[in-house]
Amino acid sequence: MGAAAGAGVLTTLNVPAGGIIGAVLGSATVSMLRERPSSTAPLRLAGLYLLGIASGLRLNSQTLAQLAALAVPFGASLCVLLVVQILVAWSLTKLGIEPRTALLAAAPGGISEFSSLAADVRADVGAVTAIHIVRVIVVVLVALPLLIGVLH
Repeated sequence: MGAAAGAGVLTTLNVPAGGIIGAVLGSATVSMLRERPSSTAPLRLAGLYLLGIASGLRLNSQTLAQLAALAVPFGASLCVLLVVQILVAWSLTKLGIEPRTALLAAAPGGISEFSSLAADVRADVGAVTAIHIVRVIVVVLVALPLLIGVLH
């Protein structure tokens, strides 16, 4: 209920990525107020199936051709992102964060993917999710509007 309420409110307010941000914040609020379910694995698996379906339906031959045309700049940016991820993860381990958790928390990617992967590799799911939700909020509500303003 908390996830649906949070997602509904932020989506209605036209917050970019409001569905995922609201769902995470709403379910986290409920989780803090009452005992969490003993297992979220079936819900997590269903969510991953739905994300996979939605993502796959967005791919077509045109998007794959575009990816191929951008292989060099994409490859270069991927290398830079991986180096930054490793450096950030290394610095997090120096602050006492367990290495798997640090690597997943520092990864540039989606909340759902890395939170799910954290569960699979027995990293701290809460820490990975919290760091990614803060990153998404900052990017969506601060960085993106600034960049759009600068580019216009």
